[in-house]
Amino acid sequence: MKKVLMTAITNSISEVMETMFFMPVETGPETILNESGIDLNTALACRLNFTGDICGNIDLISPAPLVAELASNFLGESKDELTWEKRFGTLSEMLNMVSGNALKNVKCTLPFKIGIPGMITGTDLDGCATCTLVETMDSKMAILLSTSMSQ
Repeated sequence: MKKVLMTAITNSISEVMETMFFMPVETGPETILNESGIDLNTALACRLNFTGDICGNIDLISPAPLVAELASNFLGESKDELTWEKRFGTLSEMLNMVSGNALKNVKCTLPFKIGIPGMITGTDLDGCATCTLVETMDSKMAILLSTSMSQ
């Protein structure tokens, strides 16, 4: 089920990035988060929890300059005008859109309930965890999916 969910997430992020953020992406290989090339000390990250047939969370980790570009595209504002709140809000909304779109496309017995994305830091992440890279023309971000079976 985790593989099905990750496929839905990678399909969803491609769709959301192109239609809402005007940025084509390619899903890169799976890698270890610490080996992704993303500096976890300066990256922005958020987490969204979900429950259903499987429970878990989806983490989205992105370098700050990429978040600024995404926010500028999404909000139609120059990067210089963007506050930290707008940048983080954009990353959170992207995770919300991607997760909602992905979870609705996974067949399940119990309906999924999704939480509200929240900010996390690099210390909240398992650097040894496997993540999937999402590559843009100039940068990359990572998606980390952690799951457990519903009780």
